[in-house]
Amino acid sequence: MTKRGPVQPAKYDPSAPRVSRREQLRQERQRRSLRWNIVILGTIVLFLAAIAWYVFFIQRPGAIPGETVIPDEGAAIYPAGQQITYQHYPPSSGGRYADPAPWGFSAIPLREGSFVATLARGGIVYLYYCSTPCPALEQQFRDFLKKAPPDSTYNAVRIVISAYQRPLDTQIVALAWDHQLNIPQFNEDLLLRWYKRFVDQGPDVQP
Repeated sequence: MTKRGPVQPAKYDPSAPRVSRREQLRQERQRRSLRWNIVILGTIVLFLAAIAWYVFFIQRPGAIPGETVIPDEGAAIYPAGQQITYQHYPPSSGGRYADPAPWGFSAIPLREGSFVATLARGGIVYLYYCSTPCPALEQQFRDFLKKAPPDSTYNAVRIVISAYQRPLDTQIVALAWDHQLNIPQFNEDLLLRWYKRFVDQGPDVQP
């Protein structure tokens, strides 16, 4: 004679005591509620992710009048501090150090190998040149950094702003990998458009 295993009780057992039936129904309602909550939360997360992707990628600004494509000079890595020569100044590609410049503002000119490493990782660099002290301009840059939005990949404001040791064609130069824009004077909207157009684009995008 074959032994039968124990029979699993149904979700609703008419022969069970009244209290047990109520408990079974309550648990079933809780399970349904939990499933719906998971579905709703997942939908919200996907919706927010889609919005972020749309804002930073689908709505990237198109070409900006005056932007220039600079011939690529490679991406060789040099020992920290070593002098690097470029074909184009300020450089937007070419030799770089392993460690990029830290995000943020620097009134002291950064080494070119450092900010080129920043560009390689998908960061944006703004350089400025002042023949005499220009605290008003520097404060504008600091304020701009506070308002700039984080990127959608790393949730960080991936911008470096630095004084430059060489005279520039215009007071401000915006850089991305292989791209340059000369800006005659501070223009917050233009700086923001450049950032949105090129952030997270480079040969070695990483944090």
